[in-house]
Amino acid sequence: MVKKSNIYIWSVFFILFLFVGISGANTLQTIIDKAKPGSVIKLKKDIYYGNVVIKKPMTIDGQNQAIIDGEGKGNVITIKADNVTIKNCIIQNSGSQGWEMDAGIAVKKAKHIKIVHNIIRNCLYGIQTKYMHHSYIAYNDISSKPYKQVGLRGDAIRLWWSHYNILKGNFVHDSRDLIVWFCRHDTIEDQTTVRSRYGIHFMYSNFDKVVNYRGDHNMVGIYDMYTTDVEIDNATITNNNTVTAIGLGLKDASNLVAKNITIEHCTRGIFIDESPYEPGTTCRFENIRFYFNTIAMDFNTDVTRNRNIFEHDDYVGNYKDIRVSGGMLNRRRGYWEENYWDRYIGYDLNHDGIGDLPYFELKYSGIISEDTPSLRLFTGSPIFSLIKFIQKLVPFSEPSILLEDKKPLMKLYLPKFHAKGDGRDG
Repeated sequence: MVKKSNIYIWSVFFILFLFVGISGANTLQTIIDKAKPGSVIKLKKDIYYGNVVIKKPMTIDGQNQAIIDGEGKGNVITIKADNVTIKNCIIQNSGSQGWEMDAGIAVKKAKHIKIVHNIIRNCLYGIQTKYMHHSYIAYNDISSKPYKQVGLRGDAIRLWWSHYNILKGNFVHDSRDLIVWFCRHDTIEDQTTVRSRYGIHFMYSNFDKVVNYRGDHNMVGIYDMYTTDVEIDNATITNNNTVTAIGLGLKDASNLVAKNITIEHCTRGIFIDESPYEPGTTCRFENIRFYFNTIAMDFNTDVTRNRNIFEHDDYVGNYKDIRVSGGMLNRRRGYWEENYWDRYIGYDLNHDGIGDLPYFELKYSGIISEDTPSLRLFTGSPIFSLIKFIQKLVPFSEPSILLEDKKPLMKLYLPKFHAKGDGRDG
C-alpha cells in the first residue's frame, strides 16, 4: 500500500519538473529557434540570457526595455544569416577572452544586417564582423569592459573584410578602437568617440569615407594606415593630449583627402609617416584648423617628394607649427599655398588678403631643445627665449627650409563647416 506522504512527495517533484521544463524551454534561443524566417520578435521587459545564435532572417526588437545578458561567456549574440535586425536592446556581459574576441554582437558571413538603437555595455568587443556586407550599424551606445589599461579592452566596432557598410550616429566611449580592416567602400558618419584609444582606425582599407566625426580625449582621433583613397570630411578632434597623442595620423597612406577639420589641444595635430606612399599619388589637406596644439604638423622619415598639398589651413597658437624627425631636413615637406600663419610678419600693400612676401618655416640646427627633447621642459623660460632670439638674429649655421608658403593669408581662412557632435563629449 502506497503511503499518502510518498504520493505528496512525488506530486511535488512532478510539478517542479513541469515548471523547470517549461521555464528552461522558454529561453531566448528557444524563441528564436521556434520563430519562422522573417518573424519579428518583440521582447518584454525582462532579462534574457544570451549566447544565442541566429541562423535565419528575423527581427529582434527589445522595445528599449529588454536586457540580453551573456553571463560573462562568449558572444552574447551571434548572427549567421542574412537580413537580421537587432534593435532597441540592452546587450551586456560578454565573455572576456581577447583571443576569442568575445562580443556583444558577432556577425559572420552575412549581409543586409541592421544593428540599431542598442546599448552594448560591459562587452569586451561591442560589434565585431567578418565578411559582413551591405549592412547598417547605427545609433548604438557602445562601451567595453572597464579595464584601466586601454589596450586590454576590446574594439567597440571591428569590421574585418566587410564592404559597402554604413556606420552612422554611433556613440563609442571607454573602449579601445573603432577599427576597419581589409574593407572597401564603408562610410562612417556622425561618429562620436571619447575616452578611447583610436577614434577611427583604418588598416589596409580603401575607398572608405568619414563624414562628421567628433573625437575627444582619445589617444588618436583618426589613423589611416596602408590605405588608398580614404576621404575625411568635417571633423572636430580635441584634447588628445597624452605624451604621444595624435589628432590625425597617416602611415603609408595614399590619395587621402582631409578637409574641414578642427584639431585643437592635441600633442600632435597631424602626424605623417611615409605618406603618400604609392608613386604618383598625393595627400591633400584643405581647411584644417590647428588651434593650440603642441605640434601642428609632425613629419617622420619623409620620402614624399613634395606630394602633400596644404591649402587654406589655419595655424593659431601652436607651440610649433611643424616638426621633422628622421632626417632629410633639406627636403621641403610639401606644397603649401594660401594658409594662415599667426607667426607671419609681412605686408599686404595691394590689399588682396595675401602677404607680399612668402612665409618660411625654418629649422635651426643650433636650437638645443630640438636635439635634446628632455630640455623641452624649459620651453618658454627666459633663457630659451633668449637662445631662440639670438639664433634667428645671428644664425650659427644655415637653416633648413621645412616649408614655404608663397601666398600666406593675412587673415584666418574662415571655417565653413563644423562637426555637429551629440553633446556626449568626454
